[in-house]
Amino acid sequence: DDNLYVREREWEAAHTVWLWLDRSPSMAFSSRLARESKLDRTLTIAFALAEILVEAGERVGLPGLMRPTGSRAVIDRMAESMIHDPRARLSLPVGFAPAWLSEIVVLSDLWSPIEEIRSTLTQLSSNGSQGHLVQIVDPAEETFPYSGRIEFTEPEGAGEITAGRAENWRKDYE
Repeated sequence: DDNLYVREREWEAAHTVWLWLDRSPSMAFSSRLARESKLDRTLTIAFALAEILVEAGERVGLPGLMRPTGSRAVIDRMAESMIHDPRARLSLPVGFAPAWLSEIVVLSDLWSPIEEIRSTLTQLSSNGSQGHLVQIVDPAEETFPYSGRIEFTEPEGAGEITAGRAENWRKDYE
């Protein structure tokens, strides 16, 4: 027989994608340059991503809040689990170890100390998991449009600092 037969086999299993949404106080910031807060943009991105992933046959979960699900009602489940979460809202996932071959997407402003970010990423990837970091910032945090005497307040309790001439700080900030 001169016919060629090819047998293709592919493991068809749903991937588990964990979404970490930074819901800390710093995410509530919204300058006059933005129409919505960083948290609003984070939620929009997370809900859209969850919807697309579930539609593609993947499972989506929220570390510490919601087990992975492939349900079409994933957005409702995510919103409900966040609304009823009584715990402190942290910037980065602490003590979470995703299963092997799962993925994690971290949506945050990443204003945590760099050592804390490195430690968290090392912990998350320690078992071979892969992931993505998405930094959500306000336009004012990108461009530093301030001038004159300005008092900056850190929303997570680290203190305040007053700039006598904020425009002199722009170059160092950038």
